[in-house]
Amino acid sequence: MSPTSSEHTRTEERFPGVARAADHGRRLRDERDQRRFSRAFAALVGVLAGLGLIFLALGVLQGPKLSSAQVDATRVTEQSGQQLRLFANQPVDAVDADAVTVEPAAATSVSVQGELIVVQFDERLRYGTEYTVRVEGVGAPSRPNTSTFEHRFTTASASVLYLDREDNGVDEILRADIEGAGRGAVVHAAPGIQHFAPVERVLVVARDDGAGGTVLESVDARSGRIERLQLPDGARVDRLIAPRAGTTLALVLSPAAAADAPGGISPRSLALLDIGGDRALRPLVDLDGEPLTALDAWFLPEGDLLVHTVDETLVRLDPGAPETVLPVGAYPTVHGVSSDGGRASAADSFGGVALDLATGEEERLNPSLVEGEVAFGGEAALTAAGLRVQKVAVADSETGAFATVLVADDGGGAARVLARTIENRGSLGAVLLSPNDQFVAVEVTPDVEAAVGDGRPVEPRPTSVTLAIIDVETGQLVRTLEGFAPVWTTG
Repeated sequence: MSPTSSEHTRTEERFPGVARAADHGRRLRDERDQRRFSRAFAALVGVLAGLGLIFLALGVLQGPKLSSAQVDATRVTEQSGQQLRLFANQPVDAVDADAVTVEPAAATSVSVQGELIVVQFDERLRYGTEYTVRVEGVGAPSRPNTSTFEHRFTTASASVLYLDREDNGVDEILRADIEGAGRGAVVHAAPGIQHFAPVERVLVVARDDGAGGTVLESVDARSGRIERLQLPDGARVDRLIAPRAGTTLALVLSPAAAADAPGGISPRSLALLDIGGDRALRPLVDLDGEPLTALDAWFLPEGDLLVHTVDETLVRLDPGAPETVLPVGAYPTVHGVSSDGGRASAADSFGGVALDLATGEEERLNPSLVEGEVAFGGEAALTAAGLRVQKVAVADSETGAFATVLVADDGGGAARVLARTIENRGSLGAVLLSPNDQFVAVEVTPDVEAAVGDGRPVEPRPTSVTLAIIDVETGQLVRTLEGFAPVWTTG
């Protein structure tokens, strides 16, 4: 036990020398402990200061760092001009175009805004592909060193919606992944489906009303809820044209019977329907105030509607101000619009034509040789890069009979064969390029002589019709599906 204060006092009184020695020892120990603490504290401060100076030097000497990155993996496959946004931890210097590399290769441009580096893709990217973007030599003001920024991302995979008509009359709209197997997943089933079109998150479905006309419905993609859309009594939907963006749908309408047009609807009349707005049908009129009639129509990327009229005139209008109809040209046949919306594929009495919609200039589409044989051009789908995927007729050198072949033609004198039927017994139907021109979907009837029609009053097809999905670059057959009417999607 420690001595009490009274004992300590008595000890000092009895042995004063011993007490002074003890006090002196305690002071020495306290001073020694204080010196040890001071030295340890000084050492710690020195180490921390040294580390701080090292990190400060490293921060000054090292280049900028990549903090985060943003890219829309779906839009980069659908539209050119999409961006990868690279965020640095500090403002950076300007970047040269040759400092950017992309694997697999893709054309880009680059710009800098403070701490943001914007890499813009000049072309649409391939589906389901991992891309690596590298920016070398990224520097910052007052920094001697540079850094390399690298970001990897995988683009969205492709899928296709298509229609499979069943013998029992209950038809199915399915979604199939391009890299998958089987029929795909059923999106919607209903009796007598004539047409369908996805608009935002809604599927618009036209089906038989039992009297030769059409019932038009919207199907919510999430809940499956079905709502009926109003059409004039006795009207038939000949075409559904979906926009590339937005909720305004274009319809080509005709009377279901040969009697007078119902509700003022003339044969092949064109109308607009905003399913995201008031859902009121708006018939369109031409420059003479008469109903605007259409053989077909296509929405352009900027939202305008390109219309091939019944009198074989090609016109353009803004759905927001449809009273202004601008003539574009006159063609007996119009196949469609290029994937980038810049040109229209058409034909006149002299052959195929590619019409530049911005300048009005025409380019003649003269078919190249197919396996050394002369070809006669048919329906052509134009890619953004100038390649055309075209159905051509080629004569058999032995029998003289003509066969329909699907080719990829760059105008260089020799076309690549993409598809033909076995022993040329079948036929090729509608052709549809994917939004990024990577794939083409074509309807195939394997054997024309053995084909049996499905007996539908609207958009009849052979019961044997199939859908072939082909890689345009390689010519590889990717998938076959039992159905028709493809619509490209991502997912």
